[in-house]
Amino acid sequence: MSITFNPEEDFPEVYKVCKLFNPSVDDLEKIRNFMDREITMGLSRDHHDRSTVPCHLSYVQDLPTGRERGQFLALEMMPTNCRIMLVKFSSENDIYTSSKCVIMPHTVAAGRGTELFNFLATSIANFVKEKKVEKENLPLGIAFAFTLKKHALDMGILVSWTKEFGAQGAIGKDVVQLLRDALAKFSDISVEVMGIINVGAGSLLGLCWAQPDTRMGLVMGSIANSCYVERVEKCELYEGEEGRKLMIINSDWAHFGDTGQLDFIRNEFDRQLDAESINPGSRIYEKFSGALCMGELVRIIVLRLMKSGSIFAEDRRDYIGIQWKLDMVSLIEIVSDPPGVYTKAQEVMDKFRIRHCKERDLAALKYICDTVTNRAAMLVASGVSCLINRMHLPEISIAVDGGIYRLHPTFAAVLNKYTRLLTDPKYKFEFVITQDSCGVGAAIMAGMAHANKYNTDAKLFTMDY
Repeated sequence: MSITFNPEEDFPEVYKVCKLFNPSVDDLEKIRNFMDREITMGLSRDHHDRSTVPCHLSYVQDLPTGRERGQFLALEMMPTNCRIMLVKFSSENDIYTSSKCVIMPHTVAAGRGTELFNFLATSIANFVKEKKVEKENLPLGIAFAFTLKKHALDMGILVSWTKEFGAQGAIGKDVVQLLRDALAKFSDISVEVMGIINVGAGSLLGLCWAQPDTRMGLVMGSIANSCYVERVEKCELYEGEEGRKLMIINSDWAHFGDTGQLDFIRNEFDRQLDAESINPGSRIYEKFSGALCMGELVRIIVLRLMKSGSIFAEDRRDYIGIQWKLDMVSLIEIVSDPPGVYTKAQEVMDKFRIRHCKERDLAALKYICDTVTNRAAMLVASGVSCLINRMHLPEISIAVDGGIYRLHPTFAAVLNKYTRLLTDPKYKFEFVITQDSCGVGAAIMAGMAHANKYNTDAKLFTMDY
């Protein structure tokens, strides 16, 4: 028979700590309004450099209609792997993808920039030969998960890698040109690199082909980011072609809060996570909502409560004491048991050499996980509602890419609930899971860019607008 626990009565010390993670609706509205102010600054010419939501221009100014046809290439560059894709758009809502994952050797990832892009070019050359499209000069788009400074659709200066990459020679250089130069060494293939976009923009474009009302992309994984469609007249830094109406904006909102906007809602556990991270004082919003940071917050809380004897009092603390040891997969497993059941929670604790736990302690662990992930969903809702309210569109679809939304049993419901609560009721929205779509979006971006570049020439494919 399962036992139902009352947190306030059955584990009061845990309940007391978790109260620190319960923002009020007023708090969430305040965050939404702060976000709006930072976005306005990010889009402005005079205040852009001081904004913690810098709102980088993507230079993607066309949205797919679903009537585009043809085949295009994509290269996804992620922190943990790369993938090459051949994407064919045929009948309406029919996308065929063929892909190959590329495992980057550590020696290449940590080597010189030219080595890294030569490796990628070799992988692309092998792929197009396998698919027998090496002579077709197919357009290629890059979906890029690292920080760029964009100057044009096909010009992105690399600002930084994540810790998995050490190719310092590429920093400060144009990623598109590096790949073009590497591909030029292969005289037996013909591929045209058309542009580079971030993961959020790729997810937005990928869904937009099937659902033309898509206007936002949301990334919730090891990184936290968003992109949305803004009116060009709001983009004061844009100096491109006149008459264009739209611009996909890369919010880069992970840095929101870096200058103190979120200090009023941070608690001692948030500050400890930040202080012990590799980038103290930076990417504060991501440290509330990123999947890695949620697991680390739970670990910090559990370890503190173990030391005070509140839960798992007599158990070993050596494994739970290892930074970043509790990952998103473990967090989701803990909360996936039905009410009153703690089988998966115990399996996770077994990994930490904490065995034969009391149900009370496992219930407390589950409560901590729920509290941390619920707060993350609430804070993401503040950001999403801010973007919806800015666009003034009656109805939109939102492309969501991330395991925490897809696999966590309650995260999506909490995000939906608080986004509706914080959004002007005249604006309707729908979250749509878009697994593996950023490469599809990069491919369609490449196709649209190719159509714009060669709009007076015969094309190998049809872009039917």
